[in-house]
Amino acid sequence: MSLERVLLAVLISVGITPHGAADERRASFAAPAGLTVVTDRLYFGASAPDTGFELWIADGADAGTRQVKDIRAGFRGSYPAFLTSFRDRVFFAADDGANGIELWATDGSTQGTTLVKDIQPGPGASTPNALTVAGDHLYFVANDGSHGHELWRTDGTASSTSLVADISPSSAGSMPRHLTAAGNRLFFVASDPAAGTEVWVTDGTPSGTRRVSDINPGSPDTTVYSLSSFGDFVVVVAADEAHGIELWRTDAQANARLIKDIRPGPAASRPGYLQRLNDHIYFQADDGRHGFELWRTDGTERGTQLVMDIRPGVAGSLPSHLVAAGDTLFFAAMDGKHGVELWQSDGTSSGTRITADLNTGTDSSSPGQLTAIGDTLYFAAGTSAHGWEPWSANKRTQALAMMSDVRAGKDSSYPHEFVVLGEHIAFVADDDQGLARLWVVKPNAETSPLHSGTSAR
Repeated sequence: MSLERVLLAVLISVGITPHGAADERRASFAAPAGLTVVTDRLYFGASAPDTGFELWIADGADAGTRQVKDIRAGFRGSYPAFLTSFRDRVFFAADDGANGIELWATDGSTQGTTLVKDIQPGPGASTPNALTVAGDHLYFVANDGSHGHELWRTDGTASSTSLVADISPSSAGSMPRHLTAAGNRLFFVASDPAAGTEVWVTDGTPSGTRRVSDINPGSPDTTVYSLSSFGDFVVVVAADEAHGIELWRTDAQANARLIKDIRPGPAASRPGYLQRLNDHIYFQADDGRHGFELWRTDGTERGTQLVMDIRPGVAGSLPSHLVAAGDTLFFAAMDGKHGVELWQSDGTSSGTRITADLNTGTDSSSPGQLTAIGDTLYFAAGTSAHGWEPWSANKRTQALAMMSDVRAGKDSSYPHEFVVLGEHIAFVADDDQGLARLWVVKPNAETSPLHSGTSAR
């Protein structure tokens, strides 16, 4: 049996029906990923029997769902990744089988889906990744085969797609990561021979690309865990020998400094899950006395404070998955009485409370995939009766409910990638066969799967 027939047999066995002779243009798709919305159209990658994993588009109905283009003809697929909205198009990395993994763009039409530039000419792959919009440019990391992995930018045309700066002249490159937009500038982490791994900034030009921190002075690397934009500077979670993993800040003028040694000395407070809400960034940290609890900072030492000791003592409430909906912060935490449940805060101790005990008692509903769309929070949570299913909590009306028991009974559908699609909410979840599908919630609260669409020919 040929490889193509084996693959087709596997797809049929998990519930994907191939094209029939009566309607050769209809195709079921599965395993949707990378949901990205542009002007009320949803773009995503998905698998179909004849074409493999390719780019699809949907408007919320089966009839408006179709494959955009079979970029790599045949069943192997081009595997579009890092889908990013920029200038009314979607940019992504894909492999057409001839040029390797390169930068592509689409306007939603077959003809308008094209290779932006073969950055590493020929079959070699430049592997563009970490696509990030800052100001009027789309930045990404790529390897042209000469400079190693360095920072690139594009305006959307081949002529404007260029190397920003050769930060570390070598075959490996500077390996940029943690790309973070702050206004018209892009902050990122990169490595160079002089200072090791540190924070950099760029305005898109070689002369405007410079290092803005040297947390571990000299050539030793600084381990940077995350960057978070905060006005005209970034909050940096990084480690040095004197303070451990703590909060730092730096701006485009290289004014880098420690914000606060939350856990004094070399022991680490390990800030995590940073989320901005109004004029503060909220996060979890361990000061050595309260365990991991909810903190906030305004970028100053005095303004960096414990919000609430939710679980008194050294055990900590482990606040995680922080997200802002309107002027309310939602997160998952445990107080020692209710298990891991949904909590909310207005930034004060008195305004920090459990939202609901969805899995009553000490059992946990373990909220995850928290996504704020307007004043409504969408998330996944599990109960003993329904498993892990999609829920919503409206900050304004205080309404909280399970949206649908997508996989009926105690089995879980594991919903994720919530996005707004016109008047619908779309997300990915497993069907009753355990196969990942694209689902939409309509204004009347009806939840239905998009099982099929039109396959590009």
